[in-house]
Amino acid sequence: MDLSELNPTPAPGKSAADRRLPSETLNGDAAWGLANQMAVEVAGALTPALDSVRQMQSSGRIDRAGLQALTTQIEQARWASMLGQQIARLAHGGIQQQPEALNLSQALQAVLAQRHDDPSAPAMVVKQNVGSAVAMVDATLLSALLGTLLDWSARHACTAVDIRLDTKAWPAHARLVCRYGHTPPDRVPAGARGALDPARRAALECLSWQLLAQLARTMALHAERTDTACDTTLTLEFPQTVNDSLESAASLHQDRQVTPVDDTRPLAGAQVLVIAARREVLNQIRQTLLPMGVGFDSVSSVGAAREFCQQGLPQAIIYESVLFDSAFDGLRNDIKLQCPELAWIEIVEQGDAFEISSFGGMSMARVGRDAIASSLPSAMMFELARGL
Repeated sequence: MDLSELNPTPAPGKSAADRRLPSETLNGDAAWGLANQMAVEVAGALTPALDSVRQMQSSGRIDRAGLQALTTQIEQARWASMLGQQIARLAHGGIQQQPEALNLSQALQAVLAQRHDDPSAPAMVVKQNVGSAVAMVDATLLSALLGTLLDWSARHACTAVDIRLDTKAWPAHARLVCRYGHTPPDRVPAGARGALDPARRAALECLSWQLLAQLARTMALHAERTDTACDTTLTLEFPQTVNDSLESAASLHQDRQVTPVDDTRPLAGAQVLVIAARREVLNQIRQTLLPMGVGFDSVSSVGAAREFCQQGLPQAIIYESVLFDSAFDGLRNDIKLQCPELAWIEIVEQGDAFEISSFGGMSMARVGRDAIASSLPSAMMFELARGL
């Protein structure tokens, strides 16, 4: 589906949606549609929040349940705005992908494990029929794609989510199929078994779907979504599937590396706080972030970071692993309560790559010091996209 297809009214003569994602980025109509979708979701969260505030003003008090509801509504509005921001950045182009041969099954299991360890993730039941397949893809974008797929499915599924991974015979493309029921059959009006209700279509095309669609476009995947009155099926095909030899993987890697980059500022406007005790590490991070147009503040201690965050939270915090102690753990827990989706990126002493680690129910990115220049932008893109 193109992002311009935000009108929930189905095309004449079509009772089920059969939508393929083209490779274009956002055009004028699609940008307007995205802005409209953001407005709908932000307003949907802030309207009841405003009602709660007015009730509190009139009564002069608010109970624990009311405060929790208000916090949740504000978090939903912030989440919607962050999703819209990530969609716009991806659509703007210029993501410098680093394709490598990745086992799609292992990547899926890693994302499912991260979700299982995250207490804030919506509950969902996943049934798997997963074979083995290897494709040339960017690791960061693949993790973001799979995580967003699970978020979108969990938001709408009223059944278990069936995920199948196999390889088509011809062309030999790895294929990931996700299917779930979104409406119980007994709630579908008689005579409308094959037709998707317009209101349900609009709900399915929420900002999580828009981000998923844009990630698929950015990765040049073939994607097709089919909706009926009761269920939804999304199929993602990976054209750069590796078959039998490492030579084919190397060839695909070379083909992808020569793709020109249109824009080197995909994260322009993001607000980042860097906590670095050593000037040389701070300079490495600074030299990487500033050309990207990132809003950059830095402090040298945990205490200074706490004072900074009391004035307002950034979108991401990058910190040296050597600073981790009980004071830092307390700061991180306090911030997690205020803003669970804030991105955390740890700079570790050893390593020349970007990986995801889990600690205390939190998943976060870790970047080796030797990989700051090459991997920090991808780590930030991943963390901001999934809104930790």
